[in-house]
Amino acid sequence: MLLSNLFAVSLALTPSLVSAALFSKDSLVKSIDPKGFREALKENITSVVAFVAPWCGHCQRMAPELNKAALGLYPLIPTYAVDCDKYKGFCAKQGVQGFPTVKVWPRGRDSDPVTFDGPDRTASAFFYWASRSIPHAIKKIYKVEDVPKWVQEHSTETRALLVNNGKHIPLLWQVLANKYRDYFAFAIHRDRKGKSSVKMGMEAGAKGTSKVLIYPPGKTDFVRFEGITKYDSLSKFFDSIIDGTANLEIANKEAAQEDFVPDETELEIERQQEAQRMALAHGGFSDLIDFEEAVKQYGTDFHGKHGYPGMMGGPPMPMKKDAKSNDDKPEDPIQKILKHQKEEAEKSAKAPKMAKTGDGGEIVLEVPTETGHPKTPVADAAATETPAESTLSASSSASSDVPEELLTSSTVEPTATSEHDSVPRSTAHDEL
Repeated sequence: MLLSNLFAVSLALTPSLVSAALFSKDSLVKSIDPKGFREALKENITSVVAFVAPWCGHCQRMAPELNKAALGLYPLIPTYAVDCDKYKGFCAKQGVQGFPTVKVWPRGRDSDPVTFDGPDRTASAFFYWASRSIPHAIKKIYKVEDVPKWVQEHSTETRALLVNNGKHIPLLWQVLANKYRDYFAFAIHRDRKGKSSVKMGMEAGAKGTSKVLIYPPGKTDFVRFEGITKYDSLSKFFDSIIDGTANLEIANKEAAQEDFVPDETELEIERQQEAQRMALAHGGFSDLIDFEEAVKQYGTDFHGKHGYPGMMGGPPMPMKKDAKSNDDKPEDPIQKILKHQKEEAEKSAKAPKMAKTGDGGEIVLEVPTETGHPKTPVADAAATETPAESTLSASSSASSDVPEELLTSSTVEPTATSEHDSVPRSTAHDEL
């Protein structure tokens, strides 16, 4: 609401203040200048940059959607914005010919940018476009028996293997594989029920847990990462391996001693991500297509698929003092909604149905004209009955205890059939 009010008075504001209205200070879309742009692209990570102008109506309409996409991508794919009103020459050098122009650099300055050209500038469109632009080279190992073969094929490299029970490659693992692909060989093995972990000499593990295994060059035995599976911790651990000066075992012990202490900023971002999941459950995206696509991908299990900010899976959750099982964990808010909807549907199904009445208030009896059983031959005498007589006689024989005056006034309602009309989706692209 505040954002729309700011837009309403945008013409009365100076260009700098209007720019602030597009992306506020607490937005996860960070405003940068040319120097900040160069700093942002130093790392070999995927980054999104929006080139905007504060007076541009298309930019104003896009800003809330890009904000939501940045919330979902944080902190693994950073999102930036450049005010081309202030830095016209710089934007021209970046090939900007209209506003807004949104580009993704798949691997920082070492890669050529790709311009967003989707039909709709929506949150989910930006989210999937950016997350699918990560150029990782992760090997999928489908059978645990094939792990030794992969280890041997890359014997001269440091190998990083992720073992988890998720269906998709976690976004964090893709980001790490992109950032460190010049140093490590990356792979993933889906361990659906924990049997593979047991075969490899580890515990089966609970749902949503991940195991990161490091195979040093020339060795076939792995070192299991003992720290928290979040971006900062894993990056620090990988950096120590690349540096070569740190002892791998000592670095691993140090990682194991790290406590999960999120700061207030991270907690607030996590709360906002939860709120966005709740919005998804109520159709809070821009249109039906966005909602359906988002729910399919991460609507009911956002942190399970994409992780607590910067982490594979959710944060360590404290159990109740008398907890003895996973049943004591806090219930997922989305599951609460789905559970409530299911209970309401069951109540509705069990409720006694009222008899139908016609326009005159009389009771309308619906008499089935067909059954699921094979039809029996009709006698010659019955074949001479008119359709009306046949229906009435069937009603009389089936409902002998119903008063005659009700039977004579009853009607048989045809079963109504209707086709579900699909809502046309607008594919018009904003003209620059």
